Amino acid sequence: MSILFHTTFTNEKEWFDEIKKKFKKQKIYKISDKPDFKEIEFAIIWNLPNNILSKLENLKIIFSLGAGVDHILKLTSYNKTPIVRLNDPNMAIRMAYHVLSQILNYQLKLNIYQKAQHKKKWLSEIEPLFNNQIQVGILGLGYLGTFVGKYLKKLNYNVIGYKKSLARTNTTFPIYTKRSLDKFIKTSDIIVSILPFTDETTNLIDLNFLKKMKKESLLINVGRGESINEKELIKHMKSNYKFFVSLDVFKKEPLPKNHPFWKLPNVTITPHVASLSVINSAIKHIYKRLVHFQKSGKITSDVDLKKGY
Repeated sequence: MSILFHTTFTNEKEWFDEIKKKFKKQKIYKISDKPDFKEIEFAIIWNLPNNILSKLENLKIIFSLGAGVDHILKLTSYNKTPIVRLNDPNMAIRMAYHVLSQILNYQLKLNIYQKAQHKKKWLSEIEPLFNNQIQVGILGLGYLGTFVGKYLKKLNYNVIGYKKSLARTNTTFPIYTKRSLDKFIKTSDIIVSILPFTDETTNLIDLNFLKKMKKESLLINVGRGESINEKELIKHMKSNYKFFVSLDVFKKEPLPKNHPFWKLPNVTITPHVASLSVINSAIKHIYKRLVHFQKSGKITSDVDLKKGY
């Protein structure tokens, strides 16, 4: 069995070394090894070049090194090979921690105190809200979104969710669909976008969407940068200084140094770190799915190609 490994992660060597340890009896190749691509049966990848995918004529399974799969679906050489994404509990926990940190930063007014600190200004007390006084809307209820929503509900936040359809929904909080999106937006004090990248979600969060949000609310995006119309978000932020944003993903990454986001006072920027893959548990997940395939000869793709995620 031959496996191709490729990633653009900065810790690529650490991933490769751990994969070799786990898959001791398998042949693990990188593109630089110049293998016979026709012999490759499995690919463990993130951002594989399109011209390489086109050479993998006998590929049986593609393992994505993350929850997102748009880096595969966008390739013109992709031909419906089953995709296994990382539904790793440790990734979900990291995502929940990140989202909670941004909520608390906003809820406890820590961002305001930090700005005052830079000016050496002692502010008077600002009484924070309790968790049960805040409604958090989870925009996108895939594996990560559902986990985050349940996590926040356990902490006594009022949680609602938005999902394209109610099919296969397993939550303990109210769900809104396309017909009730306006109500979802208008009643949320905080909106957490964990949307996938599809034609329907591209620029979904535009000026029309933003104007429906509460004036002093918080928007968190830990899904995909493509879901936000960045120009219209900047316009909205400039005219609503009490509207706060926390962005972990962007249309272009790394975020260019001349991007307006860097200079806006009501935005928190993090470099796509909200839900980093946990190497050990991720590799165990991949190994488990591969062993199951070897025993049964069957694999169910984690991706609905009609939906695009």
